[in-house]
Amino acid sequence: MTSLAKTSATVWLGLLAILVLALAACAGDDDDETIEPTRTSSVEEVLYLEELAPALQAVNAQLAGLDELRTQAFDDGPDRTAANAYGVAYETFASERLTAIQALTPNESLADKHGALVSAASDGIVLAKDLRAKLSESPPASDAEFLELFGSLDGATITSRYHDACTTLQVNATSGGLDIDLQCLL
Repeated sequence: MTSLAKTSATVWLGLLAILVLALAACAGDDDDETIEPTRTSSVEEVLYLEELAPALQAVNAQLAGLDELRTQAFDDGPDRTAANAYGVAYETFASERLTAIQALTPNESLADKHGALVSAASDGIVLAKDLRAKLSESPPASDAEFLELFGSLDGATITSRYHDACTTLQVNATSGGLDIDLQCLL
């Protein structure tokens, strides 16, 4: 029972950390103020970020379908077929996200930030494969059990690393005066 409580606490703490980061990013956002950019993005940075935004947005469009599959799989008890469908869809999502990111070549000033995003997305592939295997073995009977499984696979940490890497690029775009939405919170 103690490990279940620790795992649940880990998952919820990870999700809470993401929420806190999101709220911190929104803090101080006042429509009445004009925020001056602190720097100007180079042409190469602009081109990279303008390619990254729609690539991530296209992949993120799959998230609504993933949410529906997750509901089907874990809301009414274990459903092996729905759980397997979710596992396959989640793995496809993670793979397409990595492919979309790797298809881009950043300029030198963004290479490390791009590398961090690729690394986090690569870890997302490992998470997706592990999750799919676990769902095939024994599907969770509820969403709470799914969250426990996700936490046991270090899902909150991996998701948080991706969010942090994406947010770093978003901040780079925003501070460079670009109106680009990388949809990092998805």
